[in-house]
Amino acid sequence: MTYKHRLAALLFGLLMMTTADTHAGDNARLLTDFSDTTDDLGWFVVNDNVMGGRSEGDFDIGDGRLRFAGRTNTRGGGFSSIRTRGPNTDLSAFDGVRLRVKGDGRRYTWQIRTDAKYRGRDVSYWAEFDTVKDQWTTVDLPFSSFVPKFRGVELRGGPPDPARIRGMGLMIYDGRDGPFELTLAAVEAYAGTQTLFTLDQYRWEKRVLLINAPGEDDASLLQQMNAIDASSSAFDARDMVLVTLLDSEGSVAGQRPLSRAEVERARESVNVEPGAFAVVLLGKDGGVKLREQTAMPMRDIYALIDAMPMRKREMRRSGDPDDA
Repeated sequence: MTYKHRLAALLFGLLMMTTADTHAGDNARLLTDFSDTTDDLGWFVVNDNVMGGRSEGDFDIGDGRLRFAGRTNTRGGGFSSIRTRGPNTDLSAFDGVRLRVKGDGRRYTWQIRTDAKYRGRDVSYWAEFDTVKDQWTTVDLPFSSFVPKFRGVELRGGPPDPARIRGMGLMIYDGRDGPFELTLAAVEAYAGTQTLFTLDQYRWEKRVLLINAPGEDDASLLQQMNAIDASSSAFDARDMVLVTLLDSEGSVAGQRPLSRAEVERARESVNVEPGAFAVVLLGKDGGVKLREQTAMPMRDIYALIDAMPMRKREMRRSGDPDDA
C-alpha cells in the first residue's frame, strides 16, 4: 500500500471519529483550538473591579493561541478572569476537561457553568491546577474534581452535570499579588483513561522515525514516505515505528491518529517547529540519533542504525549479522 493510500485510510478513520465525537467511548472532543475551524466561544473579561478590586487582566487571541495576562492585587479582591458565552452542549459522554497550557508557575482555576442556580444566580464550578514556568503542560480536570462556588464561597453539592454545560472560564485567584501570564492552546473534553501520546512510550521498545511536515502534499514528505514504503521489510526488521506530524489533519503514530495537543507535545520533545520539514531518528534509548531538514535515503538511515551497539547486539542474538 502506498503512502497516499495509507493516508487516505487514516483520514477516513479521523472523519469517522469526528462525526461520532459526541458518543460514549470516544476519547476526546475538541472544544476550541482558537483557529477558524473551531467555534468562537465568545470570551469576555471579568476582573475584581466589579466588586471594587484593583486587579487587571485581559486576553488576546492569535496564531492559534489565547494569551491571558495582567496583574493581581489582593487588596479588594485579588482575581482576574475570562469567561465564555458558550458552548451550550452536552458533554455527558466525557469524563473531564483537558487543557494545553504554558504558564508562569502560578496556580489557576478552570470554571464550568451549567444551568444550576443559587438564590437565583449562576453557580460556578471550580477546579484548580498548577503551571510550570515557561513550559507547555497538559492538564486533565475530571468533572468529579470540580466544586460548586458562589462568589468564591464553596457551596454544598456535587460536581457539575456535564450534560448541561453552558459556559467555561479561566481565572487566577491564588492569593498572590503580581503579574501573571498563561497561554492556552486547546480545550478538549476527554473520555476514558487513555493518556496522551508521548514519544517516551516507545523507549526501549522501538526506534522512532519521526517526520515533521506542513501537510500531506509536502514534496519532501512524499519523497520520504515513498522511500519507506519501498523498504518496508527492512524498516520492520529494525524495530522501527513511524510518527508523522503534520500541521493539517492526518498526524499519526504507527496506526494511531494524533490530536493537535499530542502533535504539539511531540514536536516540543524533539524541538521541531510547525511549517518546517524535518526527519528525526530516535534510538531505543529515546536519544536523537539523526536530525535532517531534507528527505533522507533509507539506506543511510539503516546504516546508521546498524552501526549502533544495541542493534549489533540484536543482530548477534538473531544469529544473522546481515539481518535486513
